[in-house]
Amino acid sequence: MFMKYKNCLFFILIAISVLDAQSDRVSGKIRGKAIDGISKDPLVGANVLLLPVESGRGTMTNENGEFVIPNLMTGLYSIKVSYMGYASTIIQNIEVSPGATTEILCSMSVEAIEGQEVNVVAESMENTVDVKSVVTQVKYSGDQLYKMPVSNFTDVIANAGGVVKTEAGRSRGIHMRGGRSGEVAFYVDGILTNDPVDRSQGVQIDKESIDVLTISKGGFSAEFGEAMSGIVTVVTKSGSKQDYSGNLIFETDQLSNNNSIYNNNYGKYNLQFGGPFPGLKKYLSFYLSGSYSGSDIVSPRSIKLPHSSYTHPMGTFKMTFSPPTSGFNAIVSASFEDKATESYSHSISKGDWLRDYYKTFEGSRRLSLQIQNTLGKNTAWRLMISTFEHYNNYGSGENTSYKDFHYLSTRLDWVNYAENNGWYDPKTRVWKELTDANGLPLISDSYFVIDDLSGGTNSNPIQLSSLSYEDQAFYYYYYTQGNQFDLSKGMWSSESEKVVAYNQRWHEAGSWYIPAFLDEESNYYNSADSSAHFKEFDEKEYASYLFGDDDFQRSNDLWAYLGNMHNGYYYDRDIFNVYTFGPGRPRSHKSISTHSSVEFQINTQWSMRNAAKFGFKTTSSTMDYRDIQFANQNPYFDSYSYEPLSGSAYAENTYENNDFILMSGLRWDYFDPNVESLKTSLLVDDGVVERQPASVKVKLSPRLGINFNASDKTAIYTNYGYFVQFPQYSEMYQNVYADISSGLPLVGNPNITPEETIQYQFGLAHKFSSTLGLEIISFFKDQMNLATNRTYPVLIDGQVASVTVMEMEDYAKIKGVEFKLKLNNFSNLTGDIDYTWMSAKGTGSSNREYYYLYIFDSDRPLPVKEYPMEFDITHSVKFNLNYYLPASNSNSFFGKLTSDWNFNFQGNFATGAPYTPTDIYGKAMEIGSKRMPGYKSLDMRVEKYLNKFSLYLDIRNVFNWINTTYVYSYSGEPDTNGRPPVFERSRYLQYIGDTNPISGNIISSAEEAYDT
Repeated sequence: MFMKYKNCLFFILIAISVLDAQSDRVSGKIRGKAIDGISKDPLVGANVLLLPVESGRGTMTNENGEFVIPNLMTGLYSIKVSYMGYASTIIQNIEVSPGATTEILCSMSVEAIEGQEVNVVAESMENTVDVKSVVTQVKYSGDQLYKMPVSNFTDVIANAGGVVKTEAGRSRGIHMRGGRSGEVAFYVDGILTNDPVDRSQGVQIDKESIDVLTISKGGFSAEFGEAMSGIVTVVTKSGSKQDYSGNLIFETDQLSNNNSIYNNNYGKYNLQFGGPFPGLKKYLSFYLSGSYSGSDIVSPRSIKLPHSSYTHPMGTFKMTFSPPTSGFNAIVSASFEDKATESYSHSISKGDWLRDYYKTFEGSRRLSLQIQNTLGKNTAWRLMISTFEHYNNYGSGENTSYKDFHYLSTRLDWVNYAENNGWYDPKTRVWKELTDANGLPLISDSYFVIDDLSGGTNSNPIQLSSLSYEDQAFYYYYYTQGNQFDLSKGMWSSESEKVVAYNQRWHEAGSWYIPAFLDEESNYYNSADSSAHFKEFDEKEYASYLFGDDDFQRSNDLWAYLGNMHNGYYYDRDIFNVYTFGPGRPRSHKSISTHSSVEFQINTQWSMRNAAKFGFKTTSSTMDYRDIQFANQNPYFDSYSYEPLSGSAYAENTYENNDFILMSGLRWDYFDPNVESLKTSLLVDDGVVERQPASVKVKLSPRLGINFNASDKTAIYTNYGYFVQFPQYSEMYQNVYADISSGLPLVGNPNITPEETIQYQFGLAHKFSSTLGLEIISFFKDQMNLATNRTYPVLIDGQVASVTVMEMEDYAKIKGVEFKLKLNNFSNLTGDIDYTWMSAKGTGSSNREYYYLYIFDSDRPLPVKEYPMEFDITHSVKFNLNYYLPASNSNSFFGKLTSDWNFNFQGNFATGAPYTPTDIYGKAMEIGSKRMPGYKSLDMRVEKYLNKFSLYLDIRNVFNWINTTYVYSYSGEPDTNGRPPVFERSRYLQYIGDTNPISGNIISSAEEAYDT
């Protein structure tokens, strides 16, 4: 069943006050003009002070009454404008956003009373659309995120216009404006947190810790790189220097003891606390947030699946040092997360085997130091030092060590013997007492064991009846079926028999016994010792063996005796293979990457109209990767440790006039793979593959943006950008030194050039009023040099083979139009409604599409034109609307009950994604020529405020709509392949005499077996 079914989730919130937060990403600035309120003439030489006065920041208006205060950390500000003969004006709540200019107009009146001050709220806070920007972006405050029915900020991104989130197929992930997954860069407090190993998001920040979330979909600055589709910046909260405050949040879906589909044992705890540092109130503040969440299922479905739970602790910390009379500030920011997720497999869901199935452990650590100071009145510098670590481990046996993996199946003769005698049930893995056909015990109290496995020694033999039924069955089998074990003496008949039995005790991938005297060429040979040596699997030793020369492999032959280790990937199968009983193939995947960066930037407002910034960044990465799918002499195994180096530099200037903005920039990217790659020619006849050092890659990326203001309410803007991104490291470095003669090798290519995107964008922004605005944006993206795979013939030791290598041959053409209606307290409604039309066509939806589709279907032709990609959603309508019912002044119970409510609605309605159909013979037809059913969802969050407490109800998929995420290629349906089984009498005769797994009756005919 490939249907996704989201159920309602019910949460309760208990909150104590709200933290006063201040953002601190890349600085922005305030630009304004002081005029006479009646004549509208400019006021020359007016004094402009940033409050509080102790900040030491201020300026004076020029001959046109204009002023600018640059290099301000993002957040809310107040300024005071004074002029002789006029009442001083204080403008409050001026919001400064990352990399943006906030414009204000100060209209001053003649002073009627000496010392009179006028307080106003900045008009910029009421803007619905930004008519002074060349960047297409959406910004959410922490308060807005808190009110949304979302679990994390990734959910917010997925509901943005022009964004598609795929949950099935090989392209799963976030796709922004038709780009592949991994083309969006995520910045958290100034740090690029994408893990270049797989270009994943890398860090997840609890939504309660976020102060500002900004999503940029086009026209972003040359400062941002390693992204071809979009930029997401997250600014975490900071503590106030005035007061201590905090939040306590508890969420649950367990409102009753009824085990319904709505009760998934979900729970979340979040605690936030911040304020001034004791004894240093004027200088130092801190913010701390920690949360823990977990559930029996990762994603709610119509049927509860076992072994699908997760746990997810995370935390955020920030400390800010900012002296009151200086432009200097220093910020330490850190976060961590650890997530453990169990995996479900339907084929082994019967019985007890799921508990040993795959489990994934993933997490991150982030630490940064940001220092900023001013150089004079209009220039500031910023230094960022950071480190970021991401790990991902998964494997069989709930990710136990590869060498600890072992289990039983009836493929082991002694287990098969035990099952046939009724002592063992492979489905439940339950052992019973060893009895004969009459039910009499077979194990006498007089039986003893002197053996390493049991712990028995000559001086202290172990009574066999004291061991587990499993151990009893093991020894009893070798006693009765070949006299290899003598129960009267409690010893093995010979050393060789002992070794054979030891290696048949379990299916295991991590330990075995080598009789040292059997192979004189082995390093394990010891003529003076005839005992069996216990050998543990060592991953590094194994890697050395695989990558060593022939002489090294002969002397260190890990399979000198058995030939291959027991791998344990055989199953005890049910009738017709409907279900299997076994944990699957032993698998161990361990990867950890650490990325340390140093970045320096200078921002200068070098004239009233021009602002420039220059910067450079260098990043050193360390990657340790090990993946073992099965261990033998011809394995599918990859292990490496590399240290690539990357760097960038950029320069950008922004010219701002009253009705014209011009942003121009240039970015330089550098990448050194620091490894060898396969030579272009792969034809060899001596078994040796030639390699060459991978070259350093350098790319220039120009950026240009223009904004024309037709009026103070309407603007037309356009931008052009050239964006580059290096392919994910895991694809570049995969199997670079592996044995390409085994398996179906997929070899990385560190010598490839970066992926490229040219993007054009045209936009119209119009502000109907302070509460209603409209944006229309059209975009076009030409993507080239995208990663894919190609297969080449090789000749190794006279044998023809093939190898699949990463190449840069895919391309895509994407275009679309977005209409966004924005509301700001429009009849108490705030939010946006977005419609997007998009066409995303290309030759490949993901970098491994060729490997999985074409290498196993040689008749499938390579694409020669653009086809709809897996995330080509033609039409979509998305909205997030917030309705607030203000608090009532009434003291009556009814008045208080019916006021101070907040309602938030989030909807997503879209046409279906494309899929490639197959004909009745299973042959693929035109790529993406059919569409799956459309998608629809509506989520809701309702909150009632009660002084310092609040209660809320969070409902996901309000109408329980079922959405299809995957279909069978022939039928186009999610729950049937359209191919009913054909009765072939000879095929079903083999099941006569077996037990019907449903009814328990004995099958007596082929027809009955078919009906089963």
